[in-house]
Amino acid sequence: MLQGTNDTRYAFVNGIIRAREARLLKKTYFDRLIDAEIDNFRAILGDTPYATGDQLLDVLGRVEKEERNFFEKYCLHDEIKEMIILPDAIHNLKVRLKNGDERLLNDVKLPWLESSPEILEIISDYIEHKNSFILSTELDKFYCRKAWELAKISHFFTEYYKLFFDLENIRSFFRARQFENSSEIFKRVYIPHGTIPEKIFVENLNKDLTTILRVFRNTKYEHIVEQGGNYLHTQGSFLRLERLCDEMKLQFLKMARYYTFGVEPLFSYYHFKLNEIKLLRQVYMGKQYNIPSFQLKESIPDVW
Repeated sequence: MLQGTNDTRYAFVNGIIRAREARLLKKTYFDRLIDAEIDNFRAILGDTPYATGDQLLDVLGRVEKEERNFFEKYCLHDEIKEMIILPDAIHNLKVRLKNGDERLLNDVKLPWLESSPEILEIISDYIEHKNSFILSTELDKFYCRKAWELAKISHFFTEYYKLFFDLENIRSFFRARQFENSSEIFKRVYIPHGTIPEKIFVENLNKDLTTILRVFRNTKYEHIVEQGGNYLHTQGSFLRLERLCDEMKLQFLKMARYYTFGVEPLFSYYHFKLNEIKLLRQVYMGKQYNIPSFQLKESIPDVW
């Protein structure tokens, strides 16, 4: 098992988390929801934390806020709090700079963010050139640099973020292949600190899938590249690639359930719970907009 923080102050909350993990929704719940009409959602979710008389989207918003409060109350490491808050704070910055709808803003604050010299430089460049793609990629890379610094708190977190960066680069690799200027795009979005060098990706951007599979053979990402790449090639969809990437991240986080002490179980539970809420929103909106059932099912990770 990877070395964690092993902080005994978390013994109490980790006991609470074990009980909460037992209530996470299994894939069978999502399959039932996808096969049902929206009017039946309340009955299907009747024995879950989402069983109230309110509209489901309102319930999800409330549960999400409760889970955030739970995390903030019991997380005793400022580094881990920052890991969690930073993506949402950066999202807020993107929304405001692009004059987006205020309803898209997350309810988080990170006072130091907009006074950071790196962030001020990114904002200045955006104001001058109005290039939304560069704005998004530079803010995302800023987040990854900060996350990598914060992850050094324990081996568990450094390994998680190596995996996270590798998966993001694999996603970017397949997306960049859809464009003529694929090399330029990929170099712009590539995230260092993972285990796969930029050169490997760039050299294979324009290769056929068989060649790409040979490159990734005998790596832990072989099945993602093969299954996700084949699905993209035959169906023209990134759904399977996205699902497999999410499954690998969740499978890693699942290891934290074997830790008695440390912040790792709290960090992992929080990710599982937010993923559950995201998927419930996705299924609900998919049913509203008549997204085919097979597409909704394809997007549900099978890790609990």
